Amino acid sequence: SWWSPGDGFSDRQDERRRVLRSADGHQTPARPVTLPDSTTMSWLSKLNPRGAGSKPGRSASLQPLVTADPETCLMVFKNHWSQVLRILERPGSADHVTPDDLSCVRNNTYQMLSLLAEERPREAEGPGPILGYVASEGVLERLLRWHLQRDFTEDKKVEQLKLYEMLISQSRQPLLRYQPVLRPLVTLLGTFSPGPASPVLENNLVLLLNQLCVSLAREPATLELFFQDPAGQEGPANLLIFSLLVPFIHHEGVIGQQARDALLLIMAMSSDNPTMARYITENSFFCPILATGLSALYSSLPRKIEVRGDDWHFLRREDWIGVSSLVLFMNSLEFCNAVTQVAHPLVQNQLVEYIHNGFLVPVMGPALHKTSIEEMIASTAYLELFLRSISETALLKTFLRFVLLHRHDSSTILHTLISRIASNSRLCMVSLTLFRTLLNLNCEDVVLQLVLRYLIPCNHVMLSQRTAVKDLDLYSKTADKFLSLVPQCCRKESLVSQEREEEHATWTKGKEGVK
Repeated sequence: SWWSPGDGFSDRQDERRRVLRSADGHQTPARPVTLPDSTTMSWLSKLNPRGAGSKPGRSASLQPLVTADPETCLMVFKNHWSQVLRILERPGSADHVTPDDLSCVRNNTYQMLSLLAEERPREAEGPGPILGYVASEGVLERLLRWHLQRDFTEDKKVEQLKLYEMLISQSRQPLLRYQPVLRPLVTLLGTFSPGPASPVLENNLVLLLNQLCVSLAREPATLELFFQDPAGQEGPANLLIFSLLVPFIHHEGVIGQQARDALLLIMAMSSDNPTMARYITENSFFCPILATGLSALYSSLPRKIEVRGDDWHFLRREDWIGVSSLVLFMNSLEFCNAVTQVAHPLVQNQLVEYIHNGFLVPVMGPALHKTSIEEMIASTAYLELFLRSISETALLKTFLRFVLLHRHDSSTILHTLISRIASNSRLCMVSLTLFRTLLNLNCEDVVLQLVLRYLIPCNHVMLSQRTAVKDLDLYSKTADKFLSLVPQCCRKESLVSQEREEEHATWTKGKEGVK
């Protein structure tokens, strides 16, 4: 700590002077602030609240600031801001900025935002003194305006993204509730377009958007504040976060996973927000891009599967985990399954329809009817893997509807698959594995099409017994047979007679009492 518990007021004043001198840079150099590294976490684990002082990725040099009293921290913050303000308010500073000026603004801004991130809210849940000062002075807006007046290169954008990511991820206060923080953040995001950019810029942009969605998920009340234009006009700010995240849905690696995690958090928040659900379905291309992206990813899958051994008949995880194109497809399919599970019914219904009409019918249908044996084996094995990987009922129904009802060249997909049982041994084994997966779903329609429809004609029964099996009164006789198994004491007639006997006995006793 900065001082021992027994120090008096004079010692504390001396310490404050030392801190201010350190901030001025005259005696003790300013401590560098290390921005937290990007780590990949599942979206559910991010929602778990962290204990105080346990936030990962903080630099050890920031920890002593937590022990300082709010008044001292505010004095240090004002001192840093005064140094930045001298450069910002210098006449013609936007045109004549030296490298020393840039370094001064950058270092002092890091220190200021570190103090703001470490500040705790007041006991009455109001903003801390530093946050109140930032709001009253428009610190973040003035800083961003100064950067925008100059050549706002990619390096400068990356620098600003890192600052806001540190602020959002490490802050102890709900910063997104306050317009002086929200407005410059939305302005910064508005400088980006959905087009391609450098990998460093894309990584930092998606990381910031991911942290924003995590903060919004922890405080759903701030959702409307963020998804509305700061000026009160709906539309631009609503479209912004989607237009920036959606292009990264099908990306590989950490950046794609962070984008999917962020979008999944928004889908979960939309489950109780019809307005947000209507925006996703009516004013964004989220569902069509997600569904049609499966088509593009499927086209890059291997058309022939290299197998080991004659007994191979389905894709195990160890078979496809090393195939990057198939891993990418399975990640996207898993994301579709998760969206269907947590999203609003409006989003869910639109997504499954796009998957059926934009992927299954135009892509999987022709793929299952290829003329090459190797391609038929591959497409059948892929379909079996997809069905085995899906867990959400609505998405599973869409795949079953495709298999059972869709017709390709006047023949259903299921009929085509059944006809392959008598074909090449490897194709027969893969098709039988697909049927086993379908039957394990315990779906009545599947059992009817694969089992019962072949038993109903009774061709497997001897001719002399078919009449008894085909009895038209089968159901009523079966019901009568089940009813005959009811014990005598539990039958309706027995219960009624017992009730009458009890009533008669009670009435008789009543008469005796009157006498």
